[in-house]
Amino acid sequence: MSALDRLLVSAAVAASPLEQRAPRHEQWLADVRDAHELDLSPTAVAFGALTTALFHRRAGHRSTWGNTMTTMPGSVRSTPHTIPTIPVLLVLAAVSFLAGGLGLGLVQRYNGLAGGVPVVLLISIVLTVVPGLAVSASVLLVTGAPIRRRAMGALFVLAVTALWWSIQTGFFNPPVHPALSLGIITGAWLAVWLVVLRRPGWTWSLLLLPVLASVLVFPLSTGVYGTQLAFSVKAAVSSAITLVPFLAALLAATIAGRLSTDAPDGFVQHEEALMSNNA
Repeated sequence: MSALDRLLVSAAVAASPLEQRAPRHEQWLADVRDAHELDLSPTAVAFGALTTALFHRRAGHRSTWGNTMTTMPGSVRSTPHTIPTIPVLLVLAAVSFLAGGLGLGLVQRYNGLAGGVPVVLLISIVLTVVPGLAVSASVLLVTGAPIRRRAMGALFVLAVTALWWSIQTGFFNPPVHPALSLGIITGAWLAVWLVVLRRPGWTWSLLLLPVLASVLVFPLSTGVYGTQLAFSVKAAVSSAITLVPFLAALLAATIAGRLSTDAPDGFVQHEEALMSNNA
């Protein structure tokens, strides 16, 4: 059990109702300790404990965040409430990116005002850092890969995120056309996903999807500001368009997972393991 796992369990226990802390602490530590026996990620189990404490504060609830079992002994319901961790994190990344793009478009009219600089920096964090953290957490929590590979992948995602943030804030000007920037960033995240999960070689061709999407939507996202629409509508439409490369990367990752017959589906394995454990 790693220090991160213990920290997540401690946070989960602290967020639990007072009368449930002792039994939950004992149960969740056991779940994390025995995770490898069910071919589960201990970090995903610990994260599941935290989400159970945050979203299901009553003892009778069961959460399967990260396809893990984190529940009070003897209180499992026949129809557990299932919230898949990674899809939720990726939705969070997409929503944060969309909100950041919208905010950045809206503050462009205040460009040059001293008071607008902190706002722009905050929006740049929402636009780049929050999605990057969500993708990094998804890589760290993915099943079917050793923890060292997942940790290295998550660190690489953070490094790409830092590069993206520096581009958005003007600290770094990459020697590529602006139309390629977002496609390269999302393509790099997709490449990490493929490496961590050891997808077959043909899936590397899917890296072209976010890059091509970025090239295709770039003139649309910039051209919308030349229309007669209200400025807020222009910003919203432009942000929605620039979300396409990110969605293309998600589609590519899904295709790689569904069509990679040589790579077992970790979600199915875990559900079967939990069913056999509960039998």
